[in-house]
Amino acid sequence: MLKKGILLLLLASIVLSGSCAKQKPKPADHPKNRIFVGFSMGTLMEDRWIRDRDIFLSMAKQNGMEVIVNNANRDSDLQYRQVMEMIHQGIDVLILAPNDCNSEVKYVKAAKDRGIPVISYDRLVRNADADLYVSFDHFKVGKVMAQELLKKAPDGGYLIVNGPESDDNTRRIQDGAMSVLKRPMESGRIRILEKTWAEGWTRENAYRFTSEQIRKNGRDIRAILCGNDSLAWGAIDALAEAQMIEQVAVSGQDADLVACQRIVNGEQTMTTYKPIQKLVEKTVESCLRLAAGQKVPGQGTMSDGTYEIPYVLIDVLPVTKENMKETVIRDGFHLYEDIYQAKE
Repeated sequence: MLKKGILLLLLASIVLSGSCAKQKPKPADHPKNRIFVGFSMGTLMEDRWIRDRDIFLSMAKQNGMEVIVNNANRDSDLQYRQVMEMIHQGIDVLILAPNDCNSEVKYVKAAKDRGIPVISYDRLVRNADADLYVSFDHFKVGKVMAQELLKKAPDGGYLIVNGPESDDNTRRIQDGAMSVLKRPMESGRIRILEKTWAEGWTRENAYRFTSEQIRKNGRDIRAILCGNDSLAWGAIDALAEAQMIEQVAVSGQDADLVACQRIVNGEQTMTTYKPIQKLVEKTVESCLRLAAGQKVPGQGTMSDGTYEIPYVLIDVLPVTKENMKETVIRDGFHLYEDIYQAKE
C-alpha cells in the first residue's frame, strides 16, 4: 500500500507540473490590472536605439504599462537568456528588436508557446511567425539614399557599405537602392566598384573597407552608399585622410546628431530621417490591442521567409543641408543650436 501511495503521488506531481508549464507565470508583485511588456533590444550602441528606448518607456508609462527593457549588447546568447527571464517574469507582450534576424526564431517560439504575443520591432525575425512587424519602410530608405547620391554624383564609381547580413533590414535597404541605381548602371553612367557587409554596423569596418578601396580605386570613387550614419562616419574618416571629402557623396540613415552636423558642414551628403516617435506610438497601440486579445490591423502582410506577417510601416524622409530645418529641427528631433554649433 505504501509503494502504491508513493506511485500515485509521483503521478499527480507529473500531471501538475505539465499543466503548470503551459501557464504563463506571473510575478507575485505584478499588478493584475496593468499590461506587463518586455522590450528586448539587440543593442544600444547607436544613438537612435537609446532614443527608441527612452521614448517607449515614457509613452508606455503614459498608457499604464509596466515595462522591462533589456539590452543584449549585440550578443545573441545573452538576448536569449534575457528573453527567457522576461517570459518567466510573466510578461503579457514581448517586443523584440533582434540582434540576429536569422537565429532568433527560438525567442519567438518560446514566447508564443506560453501564449505571449510577439512584436518584431524595426528588425524582422525571419521564419518565426511573429504576431506583428512594426518598422520603418527600409525599402524606401534605400531608395532615398540612392536618389540623393545620384543628384550629387550622376556618374562614376560607387561603393556600397551595407550593414550586417544578420539584419534583415540590410537586404531591404540594398533592394531599395538598387531599384534606383539599376537604370544608370545599365546605361553605363555609374558602376559599382565594390560592396561589403559591415558586421555589427561598426564604424571601424566601414573605415577599413573605404581605406582599402581608396588605395585600389582612388579618384574613381564618386559616391559611397552607407547603410547608416555610423558607417558613413567611418567612410568619411577614410575620405578625410585621403583629402577626398569634397569629391565624394556619402549617404547614411538614422539622422544621428553628429551626422546632421556633418551634413551642414559639407562632409556628408544626406541622412535618412526615421521618426521614432511615430514608430513607438504604433508599437504601444499594438501592445494594448495584443494584450487585450485583439488582432492588430496591418497595412498588409510581409513574408518572413516562411510565414506571412502583418506589418505596419512608418514613412521616412531624406535629410540634406537644404531641408534640415524643415525635417529634424521642425519635428524637435534635434535642436537648431545642437546641429549648427560647429558652424558658430
